Amino acid sequence: MPVIDMPIKELESYFGSSIKPKDFEEYWSKQIEEVKNYKFEYEIIEKDFNNKQAKYYEIYFKGIDGAKIYAKYICPISNKKVPVVLHFHDYKESSKGWHHLTRYSGIGYSVVAMDCRGQGGKSEDIGGYKGPTVSGHIIDGLDDEIDNMYYRKVYLDGYILSKIIESFEEIDINKFITFGKGQGAALALVVAALNKNIKKCSMQYPFLSDFKRVWDMDLDIDAYEGIRYYFRWFDPMHLKENEIFEKLGYIDIVNFTGMLNCQLLMGTGLLDTICPPSTQYAVFNNANCEKKHIVFHKYGHEINNFFENENLKFMLFK
Repeated sequence: MPVIDMPIKELESYFGSSIKPKDFEEYWSKQIEEVKNYKFEYEIIEKDFNNKQAKYYEIYFKGIDGAKIYAKYICPISNKKVPVVLHFHDYKESSKGWHHLTRYSGIGYSVVAMDCRGQGGKSEDIGGYKGPTVSGHIIDGLDDEIDNMYYRKVYLDGYILSKIIESFEEIDINKFITFGKGQGAALALVVAALNKNIKKCSMQYPFLSDFKRVWDMDLDIDAYEGIRYYFRWFDPMHLKENEIFEKLGYIDIVNFTGMLNCQLLMGTGLLDTICPPSTQYAVFNNANCEKKHIVFHKYGHEINNFFENENLKFMLFK
């Protein structure tokens, strides 16, 4: 039985504590419509790695607010269309290196890996947030309009990139996968929820889930630290608690699960103190799609080769 969270039986029947805004689906439907009318502007630059098995590219595209967003793209050399993995990185990191990403060529897959704006890679964050930006991207824009919240922009950056990828002649649109860990898992889920052409979503220890539960457990530290600081600085009496968590509900990935219609694979370590297991179970339990949850009792928020092996099996199309 886990020592940091609920017993297994309670986890299996837990659906979350956070508030879902009444207009959640309507709001995100409007965002999809906005992207449909968006002028996709991107540049692809080929890199010379002298690999006879694959071609390498850098992609620069215009994000939802005009920010310049960066992604790596590797495509195996093939005389037929190939599957594609849209790969997202964990919080405060950047896209994996070319060597790491080349592994997808080994199974005949292409891969696109995006740098989240303003984090460890080449994507720019042009700012403009009302309110504090000193701690944690979760609260960036929390005092502003929903459209100016940091993660609303990142989610739409990922969605725009997924639509750009669909236009590539070499891509098999019927074999489109999203993948990520932590923050990357959140992006993989959200983009799969917004883009109905995505067939599989694979994720491990998802971040940005069930904010209220994290706060109630006093685990609003590390990746979630912005929530704690926000209340300490601006609402120490918790007078706006419901208002704050309702607004965070627009970026809470639990609320996107009802929009999924792809296959879902999820891995959870019951010793995870960064993204508590209950917040991960809330994601899985609310998903109504074809799904599989792999639970590791003695693992936390860490690399897990056993999940990597299961992920490979999941990604392969029959």
